[in-house]
Amino acid sequence: MGLVLDIVSLAVGVLLALAPLAPARGSQLMVPAVGAPDSATQGTRIADPPTPSAALFANPAGLAWFDTITDGGGVGLPYGRQHVDASAPAGYSASNYGTAFIPDFGVSVPYRGRWRFAAGTYGTTGSTFDFHGDPALGVGDYFSDTIVVGFPLGVAYRVTDRLAVGAELQPLFGQLRTHFPAGGLDFKYKVNGPGLQGMVGVAYRPSEGWAVGLGLRTPGTIWMGGSMPIPNLGRQRVDANVQMPTQLFLGASWYGVPRLTLSGSVRFTDSSTLGEPTIKYELTPQANSGFMPDASDEWKLALGAEYRLREHLKLLGGVSWATHIVGAQGVSPLVFDGDDTKLSLGASQAFGRWEVQAMLGYGIRSERHVSPTNALILPGTYSMGGQILILGLTHRWPASDT
Repeated sequence: MGLVLDIVSLAVGVLLALAPLAPARGSQLMVPAVGAPDSATQGTRIADPPTPSAALFANPAGLAWFDTITDGGGVGLPYGRQHVDASAPAGYSASNYGTAFIPDFGVSVPYRGRWRFAAGTYGTTGSTFDFHGDPALGVGDYFSDTIVVGFPLGVAYRVTDRLAVGAELQPLFGQLRTHFPAGGLDFKYKVNGPGLQGMVGVAYRPSEGWAVGLGLRTPGTIWMGGSMPIPNLGRQRVDANVQMPTQLFLGASWYGVPRLTLSGSVRFTDSSTLGEPTIKYELTPQANSGFMPDASDEWKLALGAEYRLREHLKLLGGVSWATHIVGAQGVSPLVFDGDDTKLSLGASQAFGRWEVQAMLGYGIRSERHVSPTNALILPGTYSMGGQILILGLTHRWPASDT
């Protein structure tokens, strides 16, 4: 029976890995964390990731701390509201409510004591904006849907009982669907294609009470292409070679009090690269633009806590704050964000070699005021916020199976 359950857990993981990844809606453009326990502590466990997918996301060296075959994943269900209240043309006001399905999966396999090999999948970037137009005010429909999915392949090596290093290669798949009026044309197209990015990491436990970790995601590229119709001219080629940003993760965990773990992290994202002129149109080069116009770098600060209420029951919580990525001159109904504050609570319950996790998060409503001199399309007030529920399951194989 135990072997059957082991096989079922892997099968479920494969299904999650192959499931289509819907973009994240709400007050985020860059994914803050992966999986229920990592998201419950706001991605602070850089030094000791709670799941293989969390390690593959922020620090592959953390794979070294999984002593047996460990696999698992989760499903996120975000719900958010985005709102545009334009000052010109006065009277245009629209909201977009949306939910999504966001799976993740990861598996870590020990090899000859000190080595760990891992594979997984998760979304690295995602957003959807969908605002209907108002013909009476001369405002057209605005829609954009962005998905970037990573399929990391990682390896970690435990140098000593306290020090581990790791690296991963991350094939990517990106897709952009968009629809907007510009220059008298109706731009409506879908582009997609593959990409590649890498990552290295270090995890160190200087004492029994401390762990520190560092993860560095290298620059990457996604090569997306497609076409769109133009009246009387046929179709024009659309290319979007997106430069995926460098990311630096730094984190520390403290185990100085029995049953309690406190953690903190800092993340820097070189997201200004997303504002480079990467979307190119074959027949209308005057419309060439950045993937995220007027993008700036992101800083994210987070604190998390884990308390073992009983032997097999843990309570988790976290808070994070991140700067906005889209500058005032890039805010539009196609893409916008704000300085992002998130709160989260979670719990995990172990049942033998299985652990069930749940997380509930809330993104505090943020608001942007864009003046007519800075507006890319419509000046006015832009706001967004939302909630997310994530359910997860982690499974550890018996040590004899490794």
